[in-house]
Amino acid sequence: MLKIYLIIWLQISSLPLLALQTSKAGTGGEAASPRSLPQAQAARFCQLFVNDGEGKVYPLSLYAQHLVTMLCGQPSYSGYTAEQVFTGLIFYYEDWIREPFILEADADRQMLVHELHSGGTLRIFPHKNGQTTDWYAPTDRIPATIDAEHRRYIQEVFSRLNSEVRAGNTKTVDAYIDRMLEYQCQFGGSRQASQPSLWAIIAIFFVISFAFCSLIRTFASKISKKCGLNHTE
Repeated sequence: MLKIYLIIWLQISSLPLLALQTSKAGTGGEAASPRSLPQAQAARFCQLFVNDGEGKVYPLSLYAQHLVTMLCGQPSYSGYTAEQVFTGLIFYYEDWIREPFILEADADRQMLVHELHSGGTLRIFPHKNGQTTDWYAPTDRIPATIDAEHRRYIQEVFSRLNSEVRAGNTKTVDAYIDRMLEYQCQFGGSRQASQPSLWAIIAIFFVISFAFCSLIRTFASKISKKCGLNHTE
């Protein structure tokens, strides 16, 4: 199944990563509101997992909440959700860089936004390498050890998605996102919650045992007093 949609992507002519159109929605003297994905679609996109470059993997929604809060002071902006702002910065960069929270941001924050738009921090493409899983951004140099089809998918699928977003092909965009989620599930390995260590289990056992023994002693003392079994030395 994966091979089928990989072949479909490879049959489409190559497009530059996140190519920008020069025209902007809306004309006239008033500035148009920045474009974004529909709320549900933006939330769906942010279900994808991302690697932070330091080995931690978490949903893009968490990345979006953190970035938008850092930029705007809250996890939303002018009626847009964090996920809509986040995906707007990716797909409609030229609209959003005119917003005050971008214009007034310091150089470091503007660099973060630029890296997001360029795809450099979007390490959303996993590939198993023995016992480990490596994560790649669409702009990364993909090792030759990964087969050609997968290399081209990682490098090209995001630009295809960008093209469909900007063309307003909602159903096709949904299909791309769903297939990217499938790709992560197939090649991302397990993301199970970490299990408690042996020492943690032992500590829990002793705490429970101590509490149980204390309860027994208290109960026995009450019974002794009630039955007049107290004695003095």
